[in-house]
Order: sequence, then structure tokens, then C-alpha cells
Amino acid sequence: MKGLQKYIVLFTILFQATIILMFNTSILGTTSLEDLKQNIPFFNVIIVMITVFIVISFKKLGDYETKQAELKLVKTNMKAIEELITLLRTERHDYISHIQAIQAMLYLEEYKELDEYIKGIAAEYRVTSQIIRVGHPALTALLNSKREIVQEKGIYFHIDCRHKIDIIEWTSWELCSLFSNLIENAIEAVTSIIGEKWIRLTMDDQDDSYMIEIENPGQIEQEVIDTLHEPGVSTKDSVGRGYGLHICKKIVDKYSGTIEFKNTKKNTVVFTVRLPRGENNYDTKAIS
Repeated sequence: MKGLQKYIVLFTILFQATIILMFNTSILGTTSLEDLKQNIPFFNVIIVMITVFIVISFKKLGDYETKQAELKLVKTNMKAIEELITLLRTERHDYISHIQAIQAMLYLEEYKELDEYIKGIAAEYRVTSQIIRVGHPALTALLNSKREIVQEKGIYFHIDCRHKIDIIEWTSWELCSLFSNLIENAIEAVTSIIGEKWIRLTMDDQDDSYMIEIENPGQIEQEVIDTLHEPGVSTKDSVGRGYGLHICKKIVDKYSGTIEFKNTKKNTVVFTVRLPRGENNYDTKAIS
């Protein structure tokens, strides 16, 4: 689909150039001013139609790029959720077996073996015990998965959930898409910095609104901040980036929220999202 759109745009541009060439040829070859006047409206209409078609084609091509970025993000989020759900289901299935084994060792008074057995269980399930729960199953899975990925990159990721997220009118993919893009943007920003690498995510409830704040070291130039919402614009000059924050803006606008970026005096960047609580804040005009 993407390749076909590009070929259509290229063909249309070449066709427009051919029409203009034909028009110029007719001007040079005409011997009658009246004949030239009669042909001008025809050529003008053709050129206008082709120009409109090119504009529409470019818009559809841009929409396709955005949809592809959204689809890729959804697939990534779903994989993270599936992995965590599989882990939780597997461990829950094992709980009964472990309880039965512990009960048997207590009955037989095998306390030394019981102590070793419990230590083994504690070591095996240390990841599950560290799971941060934020009130939404899909988001819980995503954030814990992201935390593992970030820490593997040598980045400290602190999650401060002061208020549970229970936005029931949001779809799971929209909520995960918002958080995932904000986190990915922060990861991209801190990866190349020299010094301590960290990301701080805060979730709170302020003035009947959800507040989501993500902070990381670094600074963004003001001219970049002014255009961050536009598709293809990123905090870093890297190929294939720049659609994440545009997707965030679309989702936030859809639910009548706000998203702001600012540099702080602590040499950090703070991205703040505010989302009104309640089920009557849906804005259909924001979907485009």
C-alpha cells in the first residue's frame, strides 16, 4: 500500500509536468491568439485537478505512516502484556503445588528441607513480588515490562504511582500507547547522554484530573518543543522516530486533555499530561 501510494504520487507529478510541457509547446506553436485563449481554461482545470490529487495522496501517505506506527506500537504492547499474563498464570498454577509441598514438610517436621524449599521459592518469584500495580491490568503489564527493558539498558527507572489509573472509558491500547510513547521518548533522550541515566514516571490525581509526569535528564531546544506534536518530529534526529509524540497528542486531544513539555533549571526535561476525570470528556472532533 505504501509503495503504491508513492508510485501514484510520482506518476501524478510526471503527468502534471507533461501537461505543462504540452501547454508550453502549444504556446510556442500556436499562430492564433484565440486558439490559445480557448486552450488555457482546459489546461488550468487539468493542472488544478492534478494538484488536488497530489495533496490528497500526500495526506493519505502521511496517514498511512501514522497508522503503521500505531500498529507497531500496539503489537509491542500486546507482546509485553501477553508475556506478563503468561508469567502470572504460570506462577498462580504453581502456588497450589507449593502450598501442598509446604504442608507435607510441616506435617513430617522436615524443617531444614522446608527452609531450603521456601528460599528457593522466594528466589524464583522475586520478579513477581516486585511488580508495580497501577490499577489497570494492561498498563501494569506494560510498565513492568518497560521497567525491565530500561534497566537492561543501564537506565534507572523509578515509577511513583500516587493514584491508581482507572480510566474506564479509554481503550487499553490507547492508554498503553500514551505511556509507551512517553517512555520511549525518554529512553531515546537519555541513551546518548553522558552521566547518570534515569527516568522518573509519576502518576497522581490533581484537581479532578489525572496527572502523568515523566522526567529525564537533558534539555530540548525551544524550536523543537514548539513542533514536537507534529508527525515526524522527534527530540532526537533519528530516522523512523517522531511519530510517538504525535500519537500521544492525538490521544490526549481525543479525551480533552493537555500535554506540555518544559526544560527545568535542574537540567531536566518534564513531559506533563493532564486528563480530566469522568466519562463525558470524549471529543470526537479530535479523531482525524
